[in-house]
Amino acid sequence: MEAPKRGRPRKAPNEGSDKQKKNRDYMRKYQSEIKAGINQLEKDEMNCLEELDKIRKERKKLIEDLDKANKQAESILKEKVAKK
Repeated sequence: MEAPKRGRPRKAPNEGSDKQKKNRDYMRKYQSEIKAGINQLEKDEMNCLEELDKIRKERKKLIEDLDKANKQAESILKEKVAKK
């Protein structure tokens, strides 16, 4: 279902003086560039959030691996230092 049109109806490209036509074309281009910029920013934000999640998961894994390595080193050290 298509959304109903809102606002003032669009003027035809050949309606009005040359100055009005240029101004209308400029504003249409300006608005479309703003809209495209906003869409690009939203995509970039989603990519950044996905990358941040990956980095956090990788960091958590590295911390867990470091903890395992420390525990293993501790047990080896206890074996070597233990009194016989």
